[in-house]
Amino acid sequence: MESIRYREAMPGDADAIGRLHVASWRETYAGLLPVQLLDGLSAEARSAMWQAVLDDPAAFGGTALFVAESKEAIVGFAAAGGQRDGALRARGYDGEIGAIYVLASHQCAGVGRALMRLVAKALVDQGRTAASLWVLRENVPARRFYERLGGVPAGEKSEEEAGMILTEIAYGWNDLSPLAR
Repeated sequence: MESIRYREAMPGDADAIGRLHVASWRETYAGLLPVQLLDGLSAEARSAMWQAVLDDPAAFGGTALFVAESKEAIVGFAAAGGQRDGALRARGYDGEIGAIYVLASHQCAGVGRALMRLVAKALVDQGRTAASLWVLRENVPARRFYERLGGVPAGEKSEEEAGMILTEIAYGWNDLSPLAR
């Protein structure tokens, strides 16, 4: 069994996180999102976005960012901070898990669960009590994962992307403390 190490992300991790973000999207959303959308993803653009977050977390709602490493390579990451969705915030979800991605080669091994625990704990440490996240409705494995962790459907939204209507489901945790344990 390979050893996984978890830690807070550092500014020097932005390039690796950006590459993993794109690779994970291509693995996860193949067949769910248009090929042209997945082909158009840029690791450089994602890296720049994560660099900005790592350089100034407060400017991004107090975002906490964690990575999972195996043999010195980042195999997963998760980010959470203040709630960005006004309707969810009005329903009491003061925190948001904005990203959680794990390479397919490391899924179903506890990496996602450990990352969820870390971001939930970070949100609790920030004084937040509840959180939500958005997931593509058709991403059934991720939805089952969130349900196993106690998430309950809390909202739905649709938007057009690359000529396709995409529907996302919000999953929420009214009490982060069990998830943070």
